[in-house]
Parts: sequence; C-alpha cells; structure tokens
Amino acid sequence: MLKIRIRQVLRYWNRFGFVNGSRILINVLINQSYIRLSLPSYKAPIFARRDTSDVFVFEQVFIDQGYDFPLVDLRPKLIIDAGANVGYTSVFFPHRYPGARILALEPESSNYELLLRNTAPYQNTTPIKAALWNKTGRVAIGNPESEKWAFRVTNTGLTNGPTIEALTVEDLLAMGGSEHVDTLKLDIEGAEKELFESNYEAWLGKVRVMMIELHDQLVAGCSGAFNRAVGQYQFNQSIKCDTLILVKSSNTS
Repeated sequence: MLKIRIRQVLRYWNRFGFVNGSRILINVLINQSYIRLSLPSYKAPIFARRDTSDVFVFEQVFIDQGYDFPLVDLRPKLIIDAGANVGYTSVFFPHRYPGARILALEPESSNYELLLRNTAPYQNTTPIKAALWNKTGRVAIGNPESEKWAFRVTNTGLTNGPTIEALTVEDLLAMGGSEHVDTLKLDIEGAEKELFESNYEAWLGKVRVMMIELHDQLVAGCSGAFNRAVGQYQFNQSIKCDTLILVKSSNTS
C-alpha cells in the first residue's frame, strides 16, 4: 500500500509539479463526499465522488494524459465523446481543442448529473443523456449495481429497468451539423460490439480519428466486430495505454 501511495504522489508531481501536484492530491485524499479539483490553466474546478471510480478516471485523463496525442494532428471541429461518464474527457477536449464542438453522451443518471456539473463552464460541450447504439431507439442499463465507470447498456427486452434514449453516429452528425466526425471517442463498455456489427457503413467512412477502448473481457466479440468493420477502411493504428487510436489515411477522402 505504501508503494502504491508513493507511486501516486510521484505521478501527480511529475504531471503538475511539486506545489500544484501536492495541492491536487491533498484534495483527492481528504475525506469529503465530493472532491473539488482545480487544475492549472483549466477555467473551472472539476468534481469527483468519494469512494467511486471517479478518481481513477480522473487520473487516467488528467494525470496519465490518456487522451492527449501530441503526435496526431487532430484540429477537430466536431468531437463525439461516447461514454462520457462524469465528463473528464468532455472537459479535457474543449481545453485542448477550444475550437471544437463536443457532443458528450452518458446514459446513466448519476453519472450524467455530474457530467452536467463538470461541463457547465464549457459552452462548446453539449451533454446528452443517451447511449450510442447501432440504431435509434431505446436501451437500458443492464448492470445498475456496478461501479460508476462500468455501466453497460443492453436491449430493453433483457431487463425490466428504465429505458434510455439510443442514438446513432448519424443522429449525432445531424445534431452537430457536420458531414464528418473529426474525433470519435468510444468508451462504451462493450456496446462497441453492437455498434460495429451492423449499420456502421453509413458513418464509419466519415470518421477521421477514432479513440476506442475495446471490452472483450465484458462482452465477447467486441474486437472481432470492430476489426471486421474498420478493416474495410484505411486507418493507421497506434495504441496508448488502453486506448486504440485510428487515424484516417491521408490518401482517403
């Protein structure tokens, strides 16, 4: 435990320096229901819930910089953040790319409430209480008792829980008023299997950059469906941490 704590301290110091890193980590460790975190150069505090996966996701985004790819020339105008959780990537994206519009989807109610709070200062981020799916309709949370970062959506016939709006990438393109998705971030806890199994032909060729985590450990066949779909298009691939980055080849439209 001591080694783990020392590693955590060093990660914060390495990312933000001794003074700012220590200040932020103290706020992470103090005993409060809601943790208020102020990051250098960010316009507003970021909030996390005590004793949930929020701190781990915060560290993934802001300490490990899991979605910062300086060698990839993004310059996005439209970003779709599917699986936005409590909004850390939806705060990181407008900070990193201030000219972009971000559509942030989160299907689970308690996460969505904190997503609203975290993204409120960022006018170019639009929170949407919905799940990304392969067709427009309704879905449901299949594991409502799980940790906050692990909620999975499923067909409504497989659960008796409340239903949630399901949107397609095409729906979101229409909302964003764009013909292309400049950056598609997917962390949708296994729903990528359905997303890439059918109806992807209408939108996948319009994606310029994709950031995706695959969840075969949760839903068998995610990687298979994904690889079969993207294999029909020309993407250059790389990986950072658990995120697979696909960039459309420059010789394609």
